[in-house]
Amino acid sequence: MYISDCVDAIQHGLSHSSKTVEAYNIGSEDTVDVKTIGKAVINEMGLADVQINYTGGVDGGRGWKGDVKNMQLSISKIKSLGWTPVYNSLEAVKLTVKNILSKNLIFTSENSQ
Repeated sequence: MYISDCVDAIQHGLSHSSKTVEAYNIGSEDTVDVKTIGKAVINEMGLADVQINYTGGVDGGRGWKGDVKNMQLSISKIKSLGWTPVYNSLEAVKLTVKNILSKNLIFTSENSQ
């Protein structure tokens, strides 16, 4: 999830909820695997001839005991208030890498354009 989506979701929930206290899941509407994330980071960094070494994992692909292999939160509750994320998971990764590399560490949707 990109940081501007996170902040926007919090602000949206605060201004659109009729309750004093409420909990919402926030996130993107998709999933992305670690292999795709790694390749995206390599590409955004402009690296060539990078070898990716897979070190395995436990229990059919989890990184460690207790790790969640696949995760996607239901964001239907916050969406019912009219909020949706701007960026998907892969876009969020790419924008984050671009911001870090440019040392533009103020992560707003305006900076990512």
